[in-house]
Amino acid sequence: MMLLGANDDFSKLWDVQSKNHSSLPPSKIGESLSTLYDNYVSSVSFVDYILFIPKLNRDYLIDNSLNIYKYGNINNKQKQGIEKKLKEKINGNKSGKTPPLFVDFLSQVTFVEDNKKISTYIKRISKFKNTKTVSEEIYDRIFNEIRDAQSSLKNSYIENEEISHPSEVLGFNRHITKAVINTLLINRLVGIDIFSFPGVPIPFVSFIAGKDEEGIKDLLQECNENLSRAFFDKNGCKEFWKLSEMIIGIIKNNAETSVSVIYGQLESTMQIKTTYLTPETLQYMISLIKTGLDNAG
Repeated sequence: MMLLGANDDFSKLWDVQSKNHSSLPPSKIGESLSTLYDNYVSSVSFVDYILFIPKLNRDYLIDNSLNIYKYGNINNKQKQGIEKKLKEKINGNKSGKTPPLFVDFLSQVTFVEDNKKISTYIKRISKFKNTKTVSEEIYDRIFNEIRDAQSSLKNSYIENEEISHPSEVLGFNRHITKAVINTLLINRLVGIDIFSFPGVPIPFVSFIAGKDEEGIKDLLQECNENLSRAFFDKNGCKEFWKLSEMIIGIIKNNAETSVSVIYGQLESTMQIKTTYLTPETLQYMISLIKTGLDNAG
């Protein structure tokens, strides 16, 4: 799988080739490097060229304690097999001719071995401090969902399309933003689509008692907007994650704990500085998470 990573203004790009083989002999490594080479000799510059691979046979490596390394850490015997196959892929024949910038390219590649559980990658994105708050199974499901969403985006036809700047790839709608991943992540971890819940969560009903229809609509809209602002605000985001984790922890310890009691525990435990997280918004957030966890249970 070919992946392109970029920062917000596309001033930095990362070229990542991922191979999900159970093992990689030298010939397969060489074959896997061919797309990275094509991009290396293109007019687009990348910060790094990364081959994401399963754990290699340790006999291939000079320092076999490393799982992130450069080409120089691979033994000469294996290099011969890698370079032979890579030249065949680039040249389209078995002439053995050395392509342009071949040696320079190999020196730039970073090899990253996948030696962690699937859940580890999602835990690192999540801002939860206590990773036991959520089960391994949920983290695995989130990883697979992101992977499948990413794969489905590659089905669109873009052959022969040209761009003059990397940012123009956004027009092909084949990208996933950090915001989309973070939104999916928090929604799955709390068990509900927290930013687009249809209707009123049952635990929140008592907080809208006595309000007319317009008042209820206004309150729900305000709470939803506040949650979005807190989550996507670079300062408020940390508090949002911390509160979510605390709420999940309290509910999992005692699912019958009321919204008011949970809110009281949050107030006594931490000083909430984010202005968007008003008392009503927090009570709404607690209600949503209770509903999500109840449904998941």
